[in-house]
Amino acid sequence: MEALTSDFSISSQPTAAIRLGYIRLLDAAPLIVAESLGLFRDAGLNVELKREVGWATVRDKLAFGDLDVSQALSPMPFVMQLGIGVAPSKVITGMVLSSNGNAITLSKQLCEEGVECGDSLRRYIKSGYRPRKLVLGVVSLYSSHHFMLCRWLEAHGINPKKDVIITVLPPEQVLRNLRSANIDGFCVGEPWNSVAVQEGFGWCPATSEQIASGYPEKVLATTERFYHERPEDYLRLMGVLSEACALCDAEEQRTAILNILSKPNYLNCTPEVLAHAFSSSFPMGGGRTADGPFLRFKGEDVNRPDQARAKQVLNDLSRFVPHEKLQSVSRTLSSRVYREDIYDQAMNPILS
Repeated sequence: MEALTSDFSISSQPTAAIRLGYIRLLDAAPLIVAESLGLFRDAGLNVELKREVGWATVRDKLAFGDLDVSQALSPMPFVMQLGIGVAPSKVITGMVLSSNGNAITLSKQLCEEGVECGDSLRRYIKSGYRPRKLVLGVVSLYSSHHFMLCRWLEAHGINPKKDVIITVLPPEQVLRNLRSANIDGFCVGEPWNSVAVQEGFGWCPATSEQIASGYPEKVLATTERFYHERPEDYLRLMGVLSEACALCDAEEQRTAILNILSKPNYLNCTPEVLAHAFSSSFPMGGGRTADGPFLRFKGEDVNRPDQARAKQVLNDLSRFVPHEKLQSVSRTLSSRVYREDIYDQAMNPILS
């Protein structure tokens, strides 16, 4: 197996520690790979990579300064700036870490009862066969997972606010709740969809790539305070993670990347299951596959926090989350939160 290599290095003494948070999901790959290969160290960064249990924990630790920077849900900086569910916090992002990478998984029982797609799910719900509403899990109401689920339900004539119950669960808890029939399905990132399919108690009717191709999934969030106090460290961190994103997307490095991610101290999942998200033919269950890239880390300006996608996220947040603070959002909020100027400075340091 060819060893992974990186061209990103800098002659510098390590800086003060940067507490960098992530969640045990496959799209944390750039952060994990950068730590495992020593890319942070080579760039003169002293990074403490901290695995968190859920997105609420990431939100709170960013707000109260227990994390300096973190992998975050793409709507999270908006939610924190507006002070929804947390004290108002000036959180920004200069980089998108990945796009897409989620799937909708439904229970085996629904399949056995005749549900084969979104349209048959609508007929099943309207038939009143179940004495209760179906319960579908998402990792946060303020997440692309929630938005993708709502978009998919609406596309098939199902009202996400009236016809089903949407509940919030940490990513690592969706499987046990589906297996025990506490929920009837979920929308989550990998590897949890693939594990459900492989173990035979779930199947996927749609991926986020099919629902909204190119949708920003995770971002590199920090506070304005940290950025203003340590701008060079944040810019250097972005440079390292841009390099790591490229490594994660490089097909020739796939085996080595999967071996890193599968380790017990990272994702603790077999390389075979993790490989599904990198495949051009994602297994959906029942012999069906979804063609095309399931998850992207690089290329086509994936990493640029551009205003078109920022407004897409903010519009979905306003549409699918009922909250008074989202009814009169400032027109400048998207550019204050998704910072293309920071991205350009990090990617073109000679020109800045």
